[in-house]
Amino acid sequence: MTKIIKKRMLLFWPNTANRGRIHMAIPILSAIAKMNGWEVKYHDTSFYQKGVDDATFWREKSGAFKPVDGKHLTTDVKPASQIVPDFQEIIDDFKPDIIGISGMTNDWQYLMSFFPQVKVPEDTVVAFGGTHALHSSAEILKTGLVDITCFGQVEYVLPKILKKIENNEPLDGIPGTWVIDKETGEPCRNCVSPPLSAEELWGFDPDYSMYDERYYTYPFDGKVVKMFWLETGRGCPFSCTYCEAPQLRNLYKGKGKYVISRPIENIFSTIHKLQEKFDIDVFNITNECFLSQKKSWIREFCTRWGKEVKKSFLIQTRVETADIERLDLLRLSNAPTIQIGQGIESGNKRILDLCNRKMNIDKIKASYKLMKERGFRTNAFYMMGFPTETREEVFDTIELCRSVNSDIDSISIFQPYPGLPLTCLAKDNGWITGDEIFPTFTEGSIINQPSITAEEVTKLWKVFLLYAKLPKKYWSDIKKVEDNFEENQDLYQKLIDLRWKIAERNTSAEDPLTVTKQVPLSSC
Repeated sequence: MTKIIKKRMLLFWPNTANRGRIHMAIPILSAIAKMNGWEVKYHDTSFYQKGVDDATFWREKSGAFKPVDGKHLTTDVKPASQIVPDFQEIIDDFKPDIIGISGMTNDWQYLMSFFPQVKVPEDTVVAFGGTHALHSSAEILKTGLVDITCFGQVEYVLPKILKKIENNEPLDGIPGTWVIDKETGEPCRNCVSPPLSAEELWGFDPDYSMYDERYYTYPFDGKVVKMFWLETGRGCPFSCTYCEAPQLRNLYKGKGKYVISRPIENIFSTIHKLQEKFDIDVFNITNECFLSQKKSWIREFCTRWGKEVKKSFLIQTRVETADIERLDLLRLSNAPTIQIGQGIESGNKRILDLCNRKMNIDKIKASYKLMKERGFRTNAFYMMGFPTETREEVFDTIELCRSVNSDIDSISIFQPYPGLPLTCLAKDNGWITGDEIFPTFTEGSIINQPSITAEEVTKLWKVFLLYAKLPKKYWSDIKKVEDNFEENQDLYQKLIDLRWKIAERNTSAEDPLTVTKQVPLSSC
């Protein structure tokens, strides 16, 4: 008997954090489905207890983020035991024709802790997309819980999937997807979907209607603000060995453009609609390397921002792109605060080479000096726990962190996700099996190598910023905390408090969200 299709799509994100966040893909998926005449419902696990502290908690506790009064961020959090009953109730009531799930590797592993208990009707399609599907689609399909995975651009793939469901047709043959071959019973990869142009990727406004105020409330510089993650482009032109971005770029090698800037008009259409609903204080701009875009695009973006938005924003870029001309273009935005983050990762030349980051450490220092001189707030991203890294090499990074002295420092622990060159290095040496459950970037390491153990990396991560931010006369106390973290919590907190007292003495008391630093433009 042919199934009657009601054109209902349930979108789901297994959020591993204990707080709300907007998943970048969900608003796009929702908008596409609605444009094709489908009814959409959304659910996630943001407000269920996970049993672990999330990255924001640990970045505050370790001295990376200025502490904020947590009561302003708390929401009603349900017990983990309610995840399956609530999810099941939504499926039973809504009766979706398709359940669309998106996630990274951590999200997938978390999903597998409860999704097998959910009873999905046999005639309901389950689709999974996101970076985990890029390298692990065969394993996903072999669970028997997913019917189709998407590794191509969803703007091309989803309309094809929905049309097949509407027509009660088999899901095979769609470019950019994997399915189970009906003859062999094995996972089958279809060809890559054709790369889309900027006009095709952003030919519509994403749908944010499912998100309430909880999803926009974030800590920033010791305050609670309304923050929004704004996509302004896709793709990264670089090939770091610890990152999944090169795998995405390789998909479209020789087939078309991969690094693409979002059309300006579409960006500001999204901003204006959001500002009508939520008065956003800070825009966290998602673009792998913002200043690598064409100068004409940056000029137009910042000029319009200065006329139409005038709010603070955060960007990420690379040392090679942060020259005076591009930095001065940013000042056209009239933003109270412009925070520029750069991925430094390591202060050791061997590790930088291992990561395929062709950077000169002296140029890194000079870049941060230039940004401070031009009046920008700075963020520096570091990583530790790389395969073959030693304690001495981590301390090279700590010394660079001391020298750079960025306003904000984000320290992460390398995680050996599937498909990465550094993951292969760790696996080939027997330091991981490939079957481990991945912790978060702030939770711990799983690479047990002779140069520095997983336990040693985890201990050192907790005190990294104390070594980097406090005078060396305190290093003996920091080492006590590192060696026995649980027994020295009082000392740890005293050192963290001292870290912020020193920071306050070295910075202005002005509110970064309301005071614009007047810096002369040199070449705009």
